[in-house]
Amino acid sequence: MKRWKYAVVLAGMVILTGCAETGNTVPESDEIPETFYEQMVETESKTETKPEEKSEESTTAVDYDLTIMGSDMVYATVYQMMTDPDTYVGKVFRIRGNYNTAWYEPTGQYYQYVVISDATACCAQGLEFVWEDGSHIYPDEYPQQNAEIEVTGIYEIYQEEGDNNLYCRLNNASLKILQ
Repeated sequence: MKRWKYAVVLAGMVILTGCAETGNTVPESDEIPETFYEQMVETESKTETKPEEKSEESTTAVDYDLTIMGSDMVYATVYQMMTDPDTYVGKVFRIRGNYNTAWYEPTGQYYQYVVISDATACCAQGLEFVWEDGSHIYPDEYPQQNAEIEVTGIYEIYQEEGDNNLYCRLNNASLKILQ
């Protein structure tokens, strides 16, 4: 009789466990689940500084400090900055990653980037930045490729002359070499 009771209890536990939802569903479209936005709002409220708080590098308050976020949240936030740039224009960001530069033949310019990887380091996104007023000379005054850096600057979108594409960057940025 005891074995029968144990068998019934065990079968019930297996049935209930097997029917539970895992919560690991993938959205059927490109829309980001509502929970992402809830997490982002929570993180934004934790990372936003009060207007009277100032960063060490500049006198501008930081709106989004990505240096205190986990790598997945940083990657998701940068993705949002790329897909919905109007939301972030004029906001001050602090971000940490690896320095990279790229030459673009049509404009005859070097562009500077802070490259951010996700938690598994399989995917990377680069966010362009302009160091202070843009007068620093590459490569003499810039860090070596892949050096770990921290950049704080004002998010903006812009167009190159004769190009219909929109680009985003951190402008008037401070640069701190961490390695």
